[in-house]
Amino acid sequence: MLPSNAGIGNILRQVQIGQLSKKWFTPLVAGDLRPALRFRLATWAIVATARLLGEPIPYPELVRLDQAGVLARWAADTIRAHGACMVRTYVSTALRVCVAAKEMGLDLTGAIFVGGGEPATPAKVRGITSTGARFLSIYSISELGGVAKACANPVEPSDVHFFHDMFALITHPRRAPNTEIEVDALHFATLLPTAPKIMLNVETDDFGVVERRSCGCLLEKYGFDRHIRRIGSFQKLTGEGMTLIGSDMVRILEEVLPARFGGSPLDYQLEEVEDEQGFTRLNLSIHPRIKIEREAEVIETVAEELRRGSVGADMARAFWQQARTLRVKRVEPVWTSRGKLMPLRLARRTATSGLGPGKPSEAGRGGETAIK
Repeated sequence: MLPSNAGIGNILRQVQIGQLSKKWFTPLVAGDLRPALRFRLATWAIVATARLLGEPIPYPELVRLDQAGVLARWAADTIRAHGACMVRTYVSTALRVCVAAKEMGLDLTGAIFVGGGEPATPAKVRGITSTGARFLSIYSISELGGVAKACANPVEPSDVHFFHDMFALITHPRRAPNTEIEVDALHFATLLPTAPKIMLNVETDDFGVVERRSCGCLLEKYGFDRHIRRIGSFQKLTGEGMTLIGSDMVRILEEVLPARFGGSPLDYQLEEVEDEQGFTRLNLSIHPRIKIEREAEVIETVAEELRRGSVGADMARAFWQQARTLRVKRVEPVWTSRGKLMPLRLARRTATSGLGPGKPSEAGRGGETAIK
């Protein structure tokens, strides 16, 4: 629901092409967030208006992240009834549905998951396709909309076709803030007068591999022969499709936590990792010399600070709390080879992992799942 525009945006785009979504699931309710009354009223007003105009779009239904089996069962039933279904959601949410499907013994052959919001890493995609489902990656930016869509013959899961008829794209090397990693930053310019915002070589905090390649899929036949892959973000934290500007967390690590629990900014560090199932986790490393009676209090403090922040930070907090994304580790923070301590530890990714160096993310926002 609003203020996230992902769910309602997907729903309305399907109306435009005459393919109504059958279901709209959201893991968040008013109690999880602090959205203004106008956002809640706007969501219901959009749905009610569409229905009055003869477009019966669905109202959002609450299904929390730990209830992914509800979506898995619905997808399996839809495949049996119609032969196929398509689910638009975040990559991690798609993985949660597929993990639940395997636990329930469900075959999702015929399902297509269209995912964004975070990188489609090989581990996540393997977990999705192990159920018989297919996965298609997308790349969108809040200020620009859809920038690239999945390649039907990808060289890796993150491979997408860039829409060069709508945008211009250049890369420029730069060092990621709070790290010693150098990335090829993506800079976009809009080409159409109908663009939601006019941009000229705007850096989006994302990086990736940009190349022209023949893949043989339909999008290439229409002239889209430029690809982007290994897309990531060098200034955002990612988890469950939520992105959070790193500077928000740096303030918590360097100011809030030392003031509350003791120590200095050198005793706290945050690292993004993938667990054994492919889910993204944020490990909060705290030096063992810091005496903390109840580690859960650290998580509660971080959550409260994010709640007080921007709407985006509050949404990230709500998702991360449901998914238990943030975990405390009592280990000494890791220093660089040059003797520096970076508050955000951005682990390098290799070509075999499907990502380049730096911090993975996509600029997509929101939290809803649309199924049709």
